[in-house]
Amino acid sequence: MEKENKVFEDVHNYTKYKIVDMLIKEYKDKKLDNLNLIEELADRTLAVLAVCGLKYHQELRGEFDDEA
Repeated sequence: MEKENKVFEDVHNYTKYKIVDMLIKEYKDKKLDNLNLIEELADRTLAVLAVCGLKYHQELRGEFDDEA
């Protein structure tokens, strides 16, 4: 159980770090005052989530395969 919590904590921390990193690098000097920029931010956030998911895919797949 402790290993499982560690995996989820690692995923959470890495994902949060990567999203904050992307926001700082790409949006710190921009005002989110138009729909196109907001949609761009949403797309970039989804891309970061996909990268984070791929990074932990194998490890998490093993966790969920055990439950099925």
